[in-house]
Amino acid sequence: MNVYVEKSANDSRWWVHMDEWRVSFKTPKEAEQFLGVLTARLNAPHSLNKIATVALRPAKEA
Repeated sequence: MNVYVEKSANDSRWWVHMDEWRVSFKTPKEAEQFLGVLTARLNAPHSLNKIATVALRPAKEA
């Protein structure tokens, strides 16, 4: 996942980009704190065994 902080050119907002998604913050400190937590969670060890044991729900019919 491509994650980075960018200052808005139009107003005094800060954006944390996550691939095609983005989240707005009022201050660069808030944006950097969010980025720190997000990065830690993305880099945390993940067990494929736990993921694989979760039963998938069937798609809902329209």
